[in-house]
Amino acid sequence: MGIITAIEAQKKRGSRRSIFVDGEFVAGVHEDVVLALGLAVGQVFDKERLAELLKAETKRKARESAIRLINYRDRSVSEIRRRLIGDDFPEEIVEEVTDQLSRAGLLNDEKFSRDWIKARSASKPMGKTRLAWELRSRGVDASTVDQALEELDEETEYDLALSAAARKLRKMDCADPLTKNRISSFLRRRGFDWDTISRVIDELCP
Repeated sequence: MGIITAIEAQKKRGSRRSIFVDGEFVAGVHEDVVLALGLAVGQVFDKERLAELLKAETKRKARESAIRLINYRDRSVSEIRRRLIGDDFPEEIVEEVTDQLSRAGLLNDEKFSRDWIKARSASKPMGKTRLAWELRSRGVDASTVDQALEELDEETEYDLALSAAARKLRKMDCADPLTKNRISSFLRRRGFDWDTISRVIDELCP
């Protein structure tokens, strides 16, 4: 146990503060952590207070890291969780940060799934099977994926398949007996079902 004798701004990083107890340096943390914990010169500082300080600083760093990732592109909750754990943040901290960001609306798997489907439909049309696989691989749970895919009805999926196949067909010739098989394989890889593929082929290469 000791007494906080100084809280000083660091010379090279002005937003960080050095904490001194009984004249000895014990930790360097962001100024937001100092304010959040209400640290002040003259306060008693023990092991429990040090643990609280270090946890708050680690949580701040984890949250900052998560927000940087989200600002780069939207992420699922699971993607953020995996990245933070991969960066050696404790699981307890990771759960607290992801819960906090979810409550703030910065992480939302429902919105993430809808936006993912919309973006894919615009740039690289895919069927439900492929879309579901991509979302599940990003850690979105099955019920959330199914709910998002409900907005993609049969005719919309057909239009997407038709658009994708038409682009592909620009480099092919329907007179070639292999073209139908190639278009079929292409659409299958994109996650479209056989009924949709058959309709598209009948439309483009009757």
